[in-house]
Amino acid sequence: MALNKDDLLKMKEQKVDDAIIQTLVQGSGPLNLTAEDVARLKSLGAGEALLKFLTDNGHVLVKSNGGGGSGDPALPDGEVDPAEQDPGEMAAEAARRKAEEDARIRAEAEKLRQEDEARKVKEAELNRLVAKLSEAERSLRDGKNMQAAKVYLEFLSLGPDPESNEYYQAKFGLARALFNEGVYSGAQGPTLEVLMKGPESPRFVEAFYMLRTLTLENGYEPPQLQNLTKFFVENLPVEFQDDFHYYLGKFFYDYNQPELAFKYLEKVTADSPNKAAALYLTGVAQIDPEVKKYRSAVESFQNAILTAERVKETDPEIRELAFLALARVAYEATNYDGALYYYEKIARLSPRRSTALFESAWTFFLKNDYNRAVGAFHSLHSPYYEQWYYPDLYILEATVYLNLCKFPTAKESLVAFKARFLDQQPRLQSFLAATSNPEDFYGAVARIYETKGTAESSGLPMIFTQGIVNNVDFFNSHRIIKNLTLEQSKLEANLAGLGDFGAEVLERVQTARKTQLLDAGIKVQQALTQIDQELIEWSVKSNEIEFEIDAAQADEVKRKLVNPDYVPPSAIEGTTLFVVADDWQFWPFEGEYWVDEIGNYRSFLNAECIEQ
Repeated sequence: MALNKDDLLKMKEQKVDDAIIQTLVQGSGPLNLTAEDVARLKSLGAGEALLKFLTDNGHVLVKSNGGGGSGDPALPDGEVDPAEQDPGEMAAEAARRKAEEDARIRAEAEKLRQEDEARKVKEAELNRLVAKLSEAERSLRDGKNMQAAKVYLEFLSLGPDPESNEYYQAKFGLARALFNEGVYSGAQGPTLEVLMKGPESPRFVEAFYMLRTLTLENGYEPPQLQNLTKFFVENLPVEFQDDFHYYLGKFFYDYNQPELAFKYLEKVTADSPNKAAALYLTGVAQIDPEVKKYRSAVESFQNAILTAERVKETDPEIRELAFLALARVAYEATNYDGALYYYEKIARLSPRRSTALFESAWTFFLKNDYNRAVGAFHSLHSPYYEQWYYPDLYILEATVYLNLCKFPTAKESLVAFKARFLDQQPRLQSFLAATSNPEDFYGAVARIYETKGTAESSGLPMIFTQGIVNNVDFFNSHRIIKNLTLEQSKLEANLAGLGDFGAEVLERVQTARKTQLLDAGIKVQQALTQIDQELIEWSVKSNEIEFEIDAAQADEVKRKLVNPDYVPPSAIEGTTLFVVADDWQFWPFEGEYWVDEIGNYRSFLNAECIEQ
C-alpha cells in the first residue's frame, strides 16, 4: 500500500513507531516533503534517524541555492594570495608545511605499525577460531544451536575474507544454527548470502530448502530472490529442479509478474508432486482480470485435478481447490449445472464443504431449483456448520418461501436472521466505536480464535469473528505473529551469547512483529467495518422482503376470494427428505443430522400460491 505524505503525518500524529513508519515508507514512491512538512514531523516526535532516512532516500525536496558565474576561484578561508606574501613569511610557511608533513608521515607510519600488529593479532585469533569451527559443527549436530551460533559469530566478527571457504562455512553454520532453533529472522540474511553464492557452492541445495521454509513460516520473499533466475540448475537432480522452478513461479506470482510466473511453473515436470500445484497456480493467474485467459484457466484447473489423481504424493488440498475454482468459473459463466457438478466434488468431511454447500445454495436459488436450495439450507443449519458466518442464508430462505407463498415460514426465517445477527449488531458497533488501536482489533479476534470462542471479554460477539478467523489471510498473519513472538523470546534468552548480532536481530524481530500486528489489526478493523455495513444492507433487504410478504399475503386473500375452491397440491410426507440410494428411496428427516446425510437433503414443498 503506497503512502503519501498525509499518511506519514497522520501516522506520527497517532504515535506510530519510527521503525514501523520507515518499513512502510520503503515500498512507496517519493513523498515530496517540504521544509514545513519536516518541521511538522519534528514537532510530532519524529526522530533524527527517520528524518535522515527520508532525506537520504529522496523523500525531502531540496531547494537549489543557484550559483554559477565566472572569475578567479575564491581562496579557502585563512589562505593568502602568494603574490601578496613577503619572502620571510613564505619561508616560515614552507617550514611549517614541512613540519606538518613530517608529523603526518610519522603518524601514518605509526598507524601502519599498529594496523600490522592488529592484523597479526586478528590472524592469530582467526586461526584459533578456524580450529573451533569443527567444534561448532559438532555442537550443531548435537542440537546445541545457540552454542554453535556463538562460535560462528565470533569468527565472522573478525572479518575473514568473504571469498574464503571458512567464511562460507561460518555463514552457513550460523544460518543453520538459527534455523534449527526457530530464530527464522536471524537465519534469513545468512541463508540468502549462502544461496547467492550459486549452485556451484556445496550448501546451495540445503540453503534453498531452508529459504522455502522461511517463506512459509515468516513470509520471507525479498526482491533479491529474483537473482535466482541467473543460476543454472539443470545439472542438479530433477526433484530439486521441480522444487526450485515451482518456488520461483510462486515468487513471481506473489510479485504480480504473471508472465515470469508462467515461465517457471511450466518447467515443473509432469511427474513432480508440485505439478498439480503449479497447474492450479497457473489457472489462478490466468483468471486474473489483468490476464483474462479464462478458457486456458479451465484447462489448467482440469489438468491440476487429473495430475493430483495420478501423482500420489500431491498435496490433497490442490484437488479440492481446483474443483472449487472450476465451480466458481462455471457459476460466473451462468453454467449453473456445471458449477453444481464441481461443488459436489468437495469431500464431505472437508473444511471447504461448507463453502461448497453455501455457494451451491446460491446456485440452486438462481436456477429456481427451490427443492434443492431448501435442502442445502437445511444442511447448513446443522451443527457441523454453526461456526461459519452466512447471514444471507436466512435472506435466501425467506425469499424462497416467499416465492412458494409459504408466508409464515418466510417470516420465521427473517425473525431468525434478526435474532442471530441484527440483535448482536449494536455490540459490534459499540466495539468499533470504542476501539482505535489496530493491535486491540487483532487482539480481540485472536483471543476468541485461540480460546475457540470461550473468551468474549473484549465485548466483540463471537459470531462476527467467524468470517475473519476462517479466512486464510488471518490464519497466515496469526501464525507469523506467533512465530515472531516465539523468536523474540528465544533471542532475549540468548542475547548475551549473540552479542551485537543478536541485538540487531532482536530489534528487527520486534519491528517486524509490530508491523505484522499493525497490518493484521488494520485488516481486522476493515473486515469488521465491512461486516457492519453488509448487515445494514441485509437489514434493508430483510425489511423489503417483509414488505413483499405482507403485500403477497394481501394478494393471496384477494385470489382466495376469486377462487374459493382452490386446494394447493400436497407435499410428499415430511418437508425435508434424505436421498438414501441411487434408486431414489427417501427417508424423512427425524430431527437428527448425520454427517453422511449432509448435502443430500431434498425439500418437496409445493407452492401454495393460489392460481387465478
